[in-house]
Amino acid sequence: MPTICYSQDTQTDTTHTADVTPFRKGRWLTGLTGSIGSGSFENTKTDNKSISNWYRVEIGTGKFIIDRLNLGISANMERRNEENENEENTSEIFFIGPKGTYFLSPSSIGSVFFSLSPGYVLYRETIGGLDEEVYVENVNKGGGFGFLSTFGFSYVIQDRVSFELGLNYNVYWLNLTQENNINESTNQNSFELSNLSFSFGFKILLDSKPL
Repeated sequence: MPTICYSQDTQTDTTHTADVTPFRKGRWLTGLTGSIGSGSFENTKTDNKSISNWYRVEIGTGKFIIDRLNLGISANMERRNEENENEENTSEIFFIGPKGTYFLSPSSIGSVFFSLSPGYVLYRETIGGLDEEVYVENVNKGGGFGFLSTFGFSYVIQDRVSFELGLNYNVYWLNLTQENNINESTNQNSFELSNLSFSFGFKILLDSKPL
């Protein structure tokens, strides 16, 4: 008797690869990270109290050109406010630039990573307060070059969602114009600004051809 054989094509679901890194070539990594902080300070000698608030939000996307190496673009906005009995200081930073991230481990549950991002930065700072019953406001604004770096850990759930914790070091080289509302004078100034912070966030891993 003739023998009849049946066959069926099978496809592998890329989300069920427990022994394979989730940071695979061809996938996209898109998400949101941020930082937030606040504090209050008191000088007991002068009885001067101050309050500060600060936050930073970053949006980014990129593609893995090889396993564990992601190249893309990111943009972030940072705002800081500090005030006391005599004056108020508000500063804002906007940054955009390319970003490269490398994940050190091939583990399926996540990896330590570090990222570098050079780019263009816009800066604005407003300092206002009373000086002998006259309100004086100084504005510093301009742009320059920035360099952002992060060292952290990414924990991956179901090969799709990544939760990140990171330590960030940012440095900016700025060329600013200084303005004053009293004498309407302007000055040019260049200086370096840097900060250190912790961040947290989540990102989504997408295949080039998602199932």
